[in-house]
Amino acid sequence: MSNLDNLRVSEADREEASARLAEHYSTGRLSGDDYYERLDAVWSARVGSDLAALFTDLPRTVPQPPPAARDPRQGRPRAFPLIACFLLVAFGLIAMGVPWWIFAAIGGGALLFHNKHSHKKHHRHHAMTSACRQVHGRPGAQQ
Repeated sequence: MSNLDNLRVSEADREEASARLAEHYSTGRLSGDDYYERLDAVWSARVGSDLAALFTDLPRTVPQPPPAARDPRQGRPRAFPLIACFLLVAFGLIAMGVPWWIFAAIGGGALLFHNKHSHKKHHRHHAMTSACRQVHGRPGAQQ
């Protein structure tokens, strides 16, 4: 027995052990009764050897990598279908006699609105998200 086995366990150690047990339970290596019995033992463990004894008959699990940061653009509607529909309707109505400058004004206003609001969203993203801190190293950093 090493000196590490005699060290008192922390809450983080207990949470890690319970997560490992849950993984073994979900893969069918532990029955429900065995899982809950070992889970009770995790929370009553005092030293590292108490936790290690719970895993002697189970294979070591490989820690899962953290989930990849989600691309903030993912899931947004693409602009091309919206623009194509707008142009189709505009050309159709122009062919029917509606003045062309009305559609130019609507399109220009939409572009101004989009640029103004996408800049604000981009700034809020860079000021507040942890993904930004991971990518750029500090909050509010601009590329």
